[in-house]
Amino acid sequence: MLIGDINFVALARLPKTMTNDEQDTILIEDNTRVREWDVDQNFDGWRLDKFLENRIGNISRTYAGEIAKHGDVEVHPPRKIKAGTFLREGDRVVVREHLDPEWVQDPQVDVLHRDDAIIVLNKPAGMLIHEIGPTRLNTIEKFLERQGWDEAQPGHRLDKETSGVVVCAACDETKHAVHQLFKDRKVDKTYRALVLDDQERWIPGREETLDTPLGQDNDSLLRHKVGQGDTRAVTHVKVLGRIDGPDGPMADLEIDLETGRQHQIRAHLALEGTPIAGDKLYSKSDRFFQAISDYPDRQELKERLAFDRQALHAWRIAFPHPESGDTVEFEAPLPDIWQRD
Repeated sequence: MLIGDINFVALARLPKTMTNDEQDTILIEDNTRVREWDVDQNFDGWRLDKFLENRIGNISRTYAGEIAKHGDVEVHPPRKIKAGTFLREGDRVVVREHLDPEWVQDPQVDVLHRDDAIIVLNKPAGMLIHEIGPTRLNTIEKFLERQGWDEAQPGHRLDKETSGVVVCAACDETKHAVHQLFKDRKVDKTYRALVLDDQERWIPGREETLDTPLGQDNDSLLRHKVGQGDTRAVTHVKVLGRIDGPDGPMADLEIDLETGRQHQIRAHLALEGTPIAGDKLYSKSDRFFQAISDYPDRQELKERLAFDRQALHAWRIAFPHPESGDTVEFEAPLPDIWQRD
């Protein structure tokens, strides 16, 4: 347990290091997560270890005490730091978590459009929108900061392993307007997906609507897995063609969402018996997902997937420009996995 420089594992597992094999990535050595809290009247008189246990979460009081004694912790106004330091209303507590160096995919991000109101990006698979767990730097949010666009902010989410169009507010003045576009469902999004389909469920030219209600998959070991449920979900599918993939026949689908449920496209296609190729969660068993989550670099597990990412791509997007009101459309080029011989 390295607490002197605070790599405290109770807060985050160590980053899974990305290899730099022929992909454009950059290693950032300085990787410090800073957390700051103001002590209000609710915490007046609390011990520092109890306060850290409450604010950090998912750690024991004993571990919080170790952080207080040996970690990179400050209390302002300055005074001697120990587990039993008593806090007063108006104090500020700062904790610095020193993480391992992290590879970032900045060179793989394409800027599709930029004006005073919006920035439209093509996100690579493998990059998050916001930081979570051990991943702090390889995110669209941090990418915007590294470009010097300090006021820019992503307007919506996209799964880590999904590539494609991401719309960002370019400045503070348009953040609300951009978020409201997505909240009010004024954005038309079209996806592309390659699905495993050895039974020829999807015939070129066919158009179909999937409307199985969705919810938590109660038969799964995994709490975040989606299956048949009670929430309305509508997915429109158009079959563009068929491809011979590394795991057998695949169908190339164009997908429009009428609703926007969590994992909607992935779950609907899996329920049809045609999961998205490379989808670790929906194309294999729960045990497989747990194994590859714990051992992402294990070759025998990776070889069981059609691709090293899920073949889902946010292809096109259209929405009223937050300033002019005119409809604008953007398209992110298809990734190389669509280019099959």
